[in-house]
Amino acid sequence: MSSITTTTTTAFCNNLNLLTSGSWNNVTKQWHPFNCSFTPFDKPRVDKCLSNKQIGFYGDSTLRNIAHELINLDKANITLAGWASSAKRYICGAGQIGSNGSSLAMYWTPSAFYQKPASMKSIETDDVSIISISVWDMGTYYRGVNPWFVAMKKIILEAAKKRRNKPLYVMNLHNIYASKCTLKNDNDQGRKALKLCQECNKMDAMFAFRDAIASAVRCVKEDGNHNVYLIDTFGVTNSSFGEERSDGVHFSSEVTQVELQVLLSAICNSSFQHDLNETLLSSGTCPSQPNFEEGRQLGCKQY
Repeated sequence: MSSITTTTTTAFCNNLNLLTSGSWNNVTKQWHPFNCSFTPFDKPRVDKCLSNKQIGFYGDSTLRNIAHELINLDKANITLAGWASSAKRYICGAGQIGSNGSSLAMYWTPSAFYQKPASMKSIETDDVSIISISVWDMGTYYRGVNPWFVAMKKIILEAAKKRRNKPLYVMNLHNIYASKCTLKNDNDQGRKALKLCQECNKMDAMFAFRDAIASAVRCVKEDGNHNVYLIDTFGVTNSSFGEERSDGVHFSSEVTQVELQVLLSAICNSSFQHDLNETLLSSGTCPSQPNFEEGRQLGCKQY
């Protein structure tokens, strides 16, 4: 059962702002857009949209979870490995989806400082590529927001040029909740991870990284790469419903399913394309001297 529901409103959700402006029903556990109607993607629609396409996911565990929901929705026989088994060889898992010659691959590229999606041949051959990099650079690999903006801009620019005119979707950071960080392993490594999660995922840091991503995409577009699209699911995750289903960084399946639906809407609905470009014009600026840290209490530091 989908976590997003069709409303009785006649207007169709023809842009991502409309689709991600809504509320959760705590009883049905479904997302309801406020001012438009939406038909969730099911397996037949996904198979039709992605027919004979190669889909590449490049990023961290937040993106891996979205890829996992796509695999579940399509009932594909693909297993995505955890980061520990795939960090050196990049790939978390790959295989066929649907019955029309489509394929999916998830590549582990969690840091703008250490991994480069554009260095992989697949970024050129993908029909659709999605990049999501942020949370590891907010904590484990933290070097500051301004240096990260420079590195992220370079990653997106290199990938966009390698893809030529084919679409490159860049996920902005969804809402994160430092108060929901928990101790997952009662050892030194687990306690360090908890400290990083609590210190580095504060609201000021989240908004600094969100602004940096939007601005990096804006810079790449201003450089003439109009095949880059910013996807933002913040509205879907910015709620008490989402917070209750968060571990600080990730969300439950109900919430992640809607993030997938937002991404599929951008990929599959041609009516979204123009709105993506127009919306992006006000989503960030391209600063000559980045100052995303100014006036913010980020909390994180290099370890």
